Amino acid sequence: MMTSRKLAAAVVLSATLFGACDNELKRIEKRFGVVATMSWQDSYEAFEEAPRGAVPGTMPIDGVRTYGLFEADSVMVSPLAGTDREIAQGAVLFGQFCAPCHGVSGAGDGSVVGPNRIPELPFLNLRSELARGYSDGYLWGMITNGRGLMPSYRRIPADDRWYVVEYVRKLQADAVAAGEIPPLPGAEPAGGEGL
Repeated sequence: MMTSRKLAAAVVLSATLFGACDNELKRIEKRFGVVATMSWQDSYEAFEEAPRGAVPGTMPIDGVRTYGLFEADSVMVSPLAGTDREIAQGAVLFGQFCAPCHGVSGAGDGSVVGPNRIPELPFLNLRSELARGYSDGYLWGMITNGRGLMPSYRRIPADDRWYVVEYVRKLQADAVAAGEIPPLPGAEPAGGEGL
C-alpha cells in the first residue's frame, strides 16, 4: 500500500501534469457575464479610449474650473500687470513649452518646424496680425485646450499660463517697436501719442 505521503505527492503531481496539459481551459465560454479565463476577456490598451470629460456643473478635484477656448475668449481677463518678474517667468515657460514650435522670438521658426517636420504654417507666427488681434483670454484658452496641431498644455498650472500670455504680448510689442512688424490698425504708435 502507498503511504499517505506518497499518495499526496501522486495527487499533486497528477493535478499539475493534467492541469498544465489541458489546452481546452482557455476556451471556456462567458457565463453570467463573467469571463472564465484571462485569455478571452475584453481589454483596453493604455490611451485607447479618450478620457471621460467632467460631469457638467461639477467642480474638478483641484478646484480649478476649466474653460473651453471660446468661453475663455469671452470671460477670461489677465490678472497680471506685466511686471518684469512676470515677464521673466513667462519667458522661462515659453522657452520650455512654446519655443520648439513658435521659435524663440515667436516668429513661428522653432526647431521642430521645417522640411520633414511640422510644416511652416502662418498661424505658428505669434507676431502676426491675426495672433496680435486675439484677446488675452483667447491665448490663455489656446494654451489650455489646444487646437489643430497644437496640443493642450494643461500641465502648465492655470495661473502660470497667464505668464506665457504676458510674454507673448511682450514679444509682439518688441517686434512692433523694432519695426519688424507694423502696428495693428487703430493701435497707438510705440512712442505714445501726441508727438
